[in-house]
Amino acid sequence: MMSTLFFFLIALGILVFVHEFGHFIVAKQAGIRVERFSLGFPPKAFGFRWGETEYCISWIPFGGYVKVAGMADVGTETATGAPDEFPSKPVWVRMAVIAAGPAMNFLFAFVALAFLFQAYGIDTFPSTRIDVEESSIAAVAGLQSDDRIISLEGRPVDNAYELITALDRLAGREISIVAERNSRQLTLQLPPRPEEGYGFQLVQPTTVGRTVPGMPAEELGLQEGDRIIAVGDVPVDRWSTMSTEIRKHPDQPVRLVWERDGRRMEARITPAATTEAGETVGQIGIGPHIVRHDVGLFRAIALGADGVYSSSWLILDFLAQLFRGDRSTEELGGPLRIAQLAGETADQGLNQFVGFLAMLSVNLAIINLLPIPVLDGGHLVFLVVEGIRRRPLSLRQREVFQQIGLAILLFIMLLVTFNDLNQMVFHRIMEFFQ
Repeated sequence: MMSTLFFFLIALGILVFVHEFGHFIVAKQAGIRVERFSLGFPPKAFGFRWGETEYCISWIPFGGYVKVAGMADVGTETATGAPDEFPSKPVWVRMAVIAAGPAMNFLFAFVALAFLFQAYGIDTFPSTRIDVEESSIAAVAGLQSDDRIISLEGRPVDNAYELITALDRLAGREISIVAERNSRQLTLQLPPRPEEGYGFQLVQPTTVGRTVPGMPAEELGLQEGDRIIAVGDVPVDRWSTMSTEIRKHPDQPVRLVWERDGRRMEARITPAATTEAGETVGQIGIGPHIVRHDVGLFRAIALGADGVYSSSWLILDFLAQLFRGDRSTEELGGPLRIAQLAGETADQGLNQFVGFLAMLSVNLAIINLLPIPVLDGGHLVFLVVEGIRRRPLSLRQREVFQQIGLAILLFIMLLVTFNDLNQMVFHRIMEFFQ
C-alpha cells in the first residue's frame, strides 16, 4: 500500500509539474508576472520566494496551478491594467499560455516514448505465423492459415515487428514471399497491398511471458517459456483462443495443460473473477512471451510520435463512444485505479513506469482540453469568444460558468471514484459475503 501511494504521488507530481511548467514558462516568456507556482492545491504546506514568484508545495496533491497576475477567476483581486498582467496581453498570447500546459503534456509523452524505444527497443513476439481470411488477396496468392513467413524479397523476418515493418515498406509493390508449410518452403508472389489490406493476421503463440504476483498462474507455478496447449477440453494454439477460454471460467476450476522443455504438464486452475465493462470474466494473470527488437534513433522518434497520436485517437474515440452511449461510464477509472496502475508498473521496472507516465500524460492533456469551464479547454473557449466579440465575458458570466464547470468536475470525480471503489472494494466485499 505504501509503495503504491508513493509511486502514485511520484507520477502525479511529475505530470502536474510538467503541465504547470508549460503555463509557467510561456507566461514568463510573454512578460506576464507569475505570482505563484504550486504543486498541489491550498492550503500551502511550505514554499519559498524567488524573484516575483512564490514556489510552493500544497497539501491537496490532486493537481496544481500557476497564479498569474490579473486573472479575475483565480484569487480575489481584479486586473489593474498593468502591462505585465494576463488580461493586458493580446488574445493569441493568452491562448498560448493556456494551451502550453496540455502541449507540455503531449511533449513529455513524446519524449518519454521516444526515449523508451531508443533505450529498450520495441516489444514484439517471436512468431511470423499467420491466419488467412478466405478469398482475400493473401489467399488468392496461395498463403494459408498456419503458414510461417520466413522472408520477404530475400530478407529474413524473425519476429512480428520485422514482418509488419517489411510489409509496410514494400506495400506499394509486388513482394516475393518465402513461407513454411508442413516443414516445406514455398515461394509465392504477393501483389501490391490494397486499401483493405492483404487479408491475413499474425498469430500470437500461447507461450507464457511474465506472471502477475498473487494471481492463479503464479500460485500454480507457471513459468516464463511454458506453452499452454489446452484449457479444459479445448486445444489452444493461439493467445486469443486461450484467453477466450480462460475468460469463460471466472472462479470456476478448469483443467490447464502446458508444455515445459518438451514435457507435458497438467493441473487444475481457478481463474480469478474480474469485472470488465460490466461483465465478469476469468483471468489467471499471465502475459505473452515477448522479445526486444532494437530500433535506431530516427525510428524511435517516429514511434514516439506515432504513440502519442495513437493514444490520443484512442482516448478521443472512447469519449465519442461514451457520448453516443456505445460505452459505459463504468469503464471510467479514477485516482484509485491510477494509483494501482502506478504501483503495478513501477514493480515491473522503469520502462513500464515511464510508459505508464507517457500514456497518463496524454490522458491529462486531452482531459484538460475538454471545453469545460475551469479546465484549460474552457479558458480557451472563453478566449475564442472574446476574440469574436472583441471584448471579454463579464466577471459575473465567468463566475457562473466556473461554478457550472466545478459542478461538472465534481460529478465526474465522484463517478470515477465510485467506479474505483465498486471494482476494487465493493465487488470484493460482495464476493466475501456470497
